[in-house]
Amino acid sequence: MSNKTEISNMAISHLGVGKEIANVETERSEEALACRRFYSIAKDATLGDFNWSFATVNKALNLIETSPSNEWAYSYRYPNDALNVLRIMSGIRNETNNQRIPYKINKGSSGSVILTDQADCWIEYIERIEDETFFTPQFTMALSFRLAYLIAPRLTKGGSQAFKTNLWNAYIIEIKRAEMKSLNEEQRDPEPECEFLRSRS
Repeated sequence: MSNKTEISNMAISHLGVGKEIANVETERSEEALACRRFYSIAKDATLGDFNWSFATVNKALNLIETSPSNEWAYSYRYPNDALNVLRIMSGIRNETNNQRIPYKINKGSSGSVILTDQADCWIEYIERIEDETFFTPQFTMALSFRLAYLIAPRLTKGGSQAFKTNLWNAYIIEIKRAEMKSLNEEQRDPEPECEFLRSRS
């Protein structure tokens, strides 16, 4: 189980920096200041780059109004803790493209809204997670490389482009590993036949 300081120390280790941070929240070292500056954006970006199971949430939306425009039947409040909306849930686990429910995200008077024709709307989304105790080892490793990539220019005096590219490639590799682990941990429904094959049967 990792915390913010440990993840920050992993990141600076990827840079070859030998000095470790005692407490990233309070320390005034250059390493701590750099990690504190970029940690939140690195975390949210890493959460948004993959459908992490520990951050995937199903939730009923709060209706704002009916007929919000001449194109959509309903508007719903965008959840405050949502990073990415993955889909409006149709009740069909393995949807075809034609079964996916259309929606659009717009700016409303008090924040973002979700426009759709779906009544009693449930969505699946990636939640903004602040508690590091929920992080999986795969996410922690990916986040440490993403953070290292962002702080590299500050802590390595600019660093070479090749070095930064290697950090980014390491991040992508960790995301791919997470994808493979996710596939091994679930049993999916059979892929639905495409519309062309169904029309020929």
